[in-house]
Amino acid sequence: MKKWILSSLMLMALTTMAQTEKKSWLVGGGLSLRTGSSTAAFSITPSAGMFIADNFVVGGNIEYDYNKIGDLKSNGFGIGPFTRYYFGKSNTKPFAVGEFAFETNTTKNSVTNTNIKTNGYGFLFGLGFAAFINKNIAIEGISGYSFSKFKDTDGSGGFNLRLGFGLYFNRNNVKDLKNNIL
Repeated sequence: MKKWILSSLMLMALTTMAQTEKKSWLVGGGLSLRTGSSTAAFSITPSAGMFIADNFVVGGNIEYDYNKIGDLKSNGFGIGPFTRYYFGKSNTKPFAVGEFAFETNTTKNSVTNTNIKTNGYGFLFGLGFAAFINKNIAIEGISGYSFSKFKDTDGSGGFNLRLGFGLYFNRNNVKDLKNNIL
């Protein structure tokens, strides 16, 4: 019973910690969807990072993309770093974001039954917001300019909108919670 009470108190303490202070952690992800008359696409982007200074987080993203345009289907995978700088002290914090990814893409043509695999890179620069629903959980949105370039092709870029969530927590409180539960 004592461990349960201590664990509950630690969990409540977790929800009262500051969100974007140095040595805090961010774990989250985003989802993008696009549809059209002969197109469908989505991407999912899990991410994790550490605040190396107050309001400044550095971390990494993994991205999976699926696109279907007519008879073409492609699957893409990317991995790379990201940075964010948060502004303000309210429950809705805007931030500037920069992301870079090394990417690989496989495209299949169902008419000719051919596969083409290519490598490249992509980046995103934009603005976002984190609307905190409590001290540790935020609904997030990012909009900005994204660009991708693959070997032997022209690059393409445009407006990107991503919605997702973020879990913000302090590493020391998670250790304490783990020690009290076990």
